[in-house]
Amino acid sequence: MLLNGYDLGKCGIEQVLCAGKVAFNTKDISKGIVLTELPENIIITKAVAVVNTAFNAATTNVLTVGTNDAADDLLGSDDVTEGTIGAYQKNLFKICKGEKTKIMAKFTSTGDAATTGEAEIYLNVVRIPE
Repeated sequence: MLLNGYDLGKCGIEQVLCAGKVAFNTKDISKGIVLTELPENIIITKAVAVVNTAFNAATTNVLTVGTNDAADDLLGSDDVTEGTIGAYQKNLFKICKGEKTKIMAKFTSTGDAATTGEAEIYLNVVRIPE
């Protein structure tokens, strides 16, 4: 279930948002997809990937999340153990000022392609004081 912010206009209230869910076979996931878009003037304080079903590509599984073109500045290639069910988190202080911020996810693999794998992405966010 995608959780939207209660009132992201309130300064100083940290909220946990479900940015979205991805799977090994999500359309265009290997190119990077937009999970959600945050309003302007937000600080991302934590990113969490909850692997509910292990990704099982033969050689490597790489799930990343970010605001950049590579979709990896929030959760990078070493931040999630995709082949093991569990929650993987990273504390941040990513300031997103001035414009809306797209949250992207990307999954790539090598060897035989994955036939399973699913994760939910959560973000802790707080409004920047204006």
